[in-house]
Amino acid sequence: MGSEFGGLKPGLEGRIERVIDSSLITKHVGGAGLFATPSMIGLMEQSAQRAVEAELEAGHTTVGYEVCVRHVAPAKTGERVVVTARLKEVNGNRLLFDVECATADTLIGSGTHKRAIIPALT
Repeated sequence: MGSEFGGLKPGLEGRIERVIDSSLITKHVGGAGLFATPSMIGLMEQSAQRAVEAELEAGHTTVGYEVCVRHVAPAKTGERVVVTARLKEVNGNRLLFDVECATADTLIGSGTHKRAIIPALT
């Protein structure tokens, strides 16, 4: 791999705004259910991919290989969450992101996420 890392600089940001619906909740906690940790992590991964996809060389993508986050507050169906991923470091084909999920007034989760740049399979 060569120039595919040229446009990848710390500070690139991906963002997703999403209203929590039934596809994002877990019901095993009882009641109407709450925003599921795996759903939060999935949105964090999608945000990280969005942050860098426009800068990748054609024929390349990224895959996640490490997630280290804490889910610190609940969120209910109907609440809007904003999920952001900021590229913190580029080390060869390895990317480190700071990730965060929040409602308008509450931090829901935060941490780090690592992705690797690889050739896209066709």
